[in-house]
Amino acid sequence: MNEFVLLDAAIWRDFREFDALMHMANATPLYADLPSPNAKQLGPWLLDADTFCACVAGDEPRALPWRFGFSRLSTEEGWPSLAMHLESQRGVAMADGDCYYLRYADTRALDGLERALTDEQKQQLKGPIAHWHYVDRFGQEREFGAGVSADPRHHAEIVLSAEQSDRLLEQELAGTLAEYLETGREGSDQCRLSAVQYGHVEASVAFLLHHGIEPLDVQRHVAAVAVETDGAVLTNAGFLARIDSLRISQRWHELMTRRGDSINSGA
Repeated sequence: MNEFVLLDAAIWRDFREFDALMHMANATPLYADLPSPNAKQLGPWLLDADTFCACVAGDEPRALPWRFGFSRLSTEEGWPSLAMHLESQRGVAMADGDCYYLRYADTRALDGLERALTDEQKQQLKGPIAHWHYVDRFGQEREFGAGVSADPRHHAEIVLSAEQSDRLLEQELAGTLAEYLETGREGSDQCRLSAVQYGHVEASVAFLLHHGIEPLDVQRHVAAVAVETDGAVLTNAGFLARIDSLRISQRWHELMTRRGDSINSGA
């Protein structure tokens, strides 16, 4: 079995040995042929696992933020076949015909794909990869498509259903709100959310989208209150009544006033 490392250069570019990694023998940028001048520096790279381990010590890839852009791949195929397959899976098509880059080298996005894709689609993305290991945002070891067998045949681009597209967009918004709560707001002190707290963020996203609440700063506020109240605000009768009173005017910023009242009473 051949072992490889998949890196997201957008995450690893600030790593002290980044330039050395990119100049290792057979280090392959999977976006090198794209027209964007930054694609090579910001896209996924495929590296030999043994050579990578000789350059990066021990458990360092598991540390933050590096683990968000690091996964290990095991395959019976050789380097060229694996690189060709991963290049073929760079894009994903939505039900409405729109196409986007598939950031499978970012393990947060990969974790979302694990939850949204069917087994058949996971097999499309895995292709010849027998095992695709990564560490999730909570530091837990995961395997993408565990139990889904490798398939070395050529695979077409993944096409998502409307429901899958919506689910991935919800997950993306949850990740954006969680990142703000962890690192962006005053007094957050870069504290990581627990799995339970992240669940409250995801519940707040479903709540926000159901009620059509925006813009982003209001969404951040509601997510923060949901975390602080262990999700209780999302079912608080007073808070729900206030949302109903703002539905016609769409003055959602008023949800950010009288913060203490909104937390304690939903007013």
